[in-house]
Amino acid sequence: MSRQFAILGLGYFGTTVARELKRHQNQVLGVDRDKARVEAVADVLDHAVIADLTDDKALAELFLEAYDAVVIDVDDNLETSMICMLHAKELGAKEIWAKAHSDSHYKLLERLGADRVVYPEYDVGVRVAESLNYHAMVDFIRLGEHQFIIEVETTGQLVEKYTSVADLPIDREAIFLVAIKRGQQVIRNPADDTPLDAGDHLILMGDLQALREIGKHL
Repeated sequence: MSRQFAILGLGYFGTTVARELKRHQNQVLGVDRDKARVEAVADVLDHAVIADLTDDKALAELFLEAYDAVVIDVDDNLETSMICMLHAKELGAKEIWAKAHSDSHYKLLERLGADRVVYPEYDVGVRVAESLNYHAMVDFIRLGEHQFIIEVETTGQLVEKYTSVADLPIDREAIFLVAIKRGQQVIRNPADDTPLDAGDHLILMGDLQALREIGKHL
């Protein structure tokens, strides 16, 4: 089912979101004060508008309340981002996603009522640091304060010591092995006698500290 989204600010992040939403067959409006940015996506999006994102009258003409969600990506201008956020809220936007550029910006957007604050530089930085620290980790999803789902790739060193699921050095009370990805095959809730191969991807869910412990064995 097609949904409607308004992207306020067509920087690299906003443009990427707009293009991907359109690729999924949604109706997308893109808005920016920069003519070149708007023209760059005019042939891709349903509507592309040149407008000042701090002008409440210009934003009112876009009928933001009619969209399923509004995404705000205002480069590195904190004041413009705050004003745009306030106007979108006052104009009745149903759901607002806003991009933050710093810790302070993140907190301000939350205080102003953003439904979701996206902080790409921080999120990517954390992922890079975790991947560098635990070189076998492919990806992770944070579920709560200390609960994560992680995807790790088994190494030759690991499968030499641990030949099957039963042998894995896992605290079964703190970690649950959700699945094993082996090429195009996904083995859900693998049995203890399932053999391990180098290059398998283990999908693990559990406590952060316990997951870090298994990282030492990879």
